[in-house]
Amino acid sequence: MPVVTIAGRIGSPSRQVGLEVARLLGADYIDHQILAQAARHSGTPVEEMVQKDERATRGRERIAKFFQTFLEKSAAAGTAGDPFLGPVAVEALMSRSLTEAALPAHNRVEQLNDERYLQVISRVIQDEARDNNAVLIGRGSNLILKDLPMALHVYVVSSEATRMGEVMRRERLDAEAAKKFIKEREESRVGWYKKFFKVAPEDPTLYHIFLNIDRLGRDHAARIIAEAAREMQRTSSSAAAGA
Repeated sequence: MPVVTIAGRIGSPSRQVGLEVARLLGADYIDHQILAQAARHSGTPVEEMVQKDERATRGRERIAKFFQTFLEKSAAAGTAGDPFLGPVAVEALMSRSLTEAALPAHNRVEQLNDERYLQVISRVIQDEARDNNAVLIGRGSNLILKDLPMALHVYVVSSEATRMGEVMRRERLDAEAAKKFIKEREESRVGWYKKFFKVAPEDPTLYHIFLNIDRLGRDHAARIIAEAAREMQRTSSSAAAGA
């Protein structure tokens, strides 16, 4: 089962490329918004969940079930009284922005919050990668799955002008505000990786492939990623068969 992680700077088209890769591979698509929505809808009937894209919806449904099971097991283990293991707390943890999550912990409670936050993200990503074809966007997925042989780790790059244009369109900002937005969010992104994984997110040794989307285009980049993922799966399967 192909597993792909995609990361990139703020404003890069990692999500758009990721959705196309998911379509080509017939894989589930998971990003931060889906994780947050799944936590928010823990225990909600599937038919009541917001529909977006079929691949994104499948992932959201499955992760919502994971959160529900997580809460049920916590209750069975006698930890339901812990305020950070309830539905509201799980939603709050998973809904934190990069800026919020990257802030340093100032006391033991905040340290526990950070530990649980990383634990839940890691469990969700590991379970999704183990059981399904999956395309995972950001949130340290390449580091969480660094020891998974069949996982392909990709970093997409694009020019400042491209990223500015994307942020201006998506956030409805003028050029000056978009530049400030990118600077602040990028600082938070770098801080998040340093805080939780002690790495720089653009370290080339953390990825199999760097792709310049300005030069390749989104669709071409997605095809390259999909074929590389298939080849990695074939290689991993052959190695396992020969072991």
